Amino acid sequence: MNGIIQFIRSLVFIALMLGAAGTLVEATGLIGREAAKAHQHGGMSFKWMNQQLVGGGK
Repeated sequence: MNGIIQFIRSLVFIALMLGAAGTLVEATGLIGREAAKAHQHGGMSFKWMNQQLVGGGK
């Protein structure tokens, strides 16, 4: 009986790990596509980003 419980627990763990890995792969692909779009539209202004993070200096 204990072996059956361990087997089911292992299957659940494997399913959770595969789900997490799939989510990470999907998120990486999404970020890559968004980065490519941003690059095609002229990239990002780091001056603007720094102003947003630390405040405007004007």
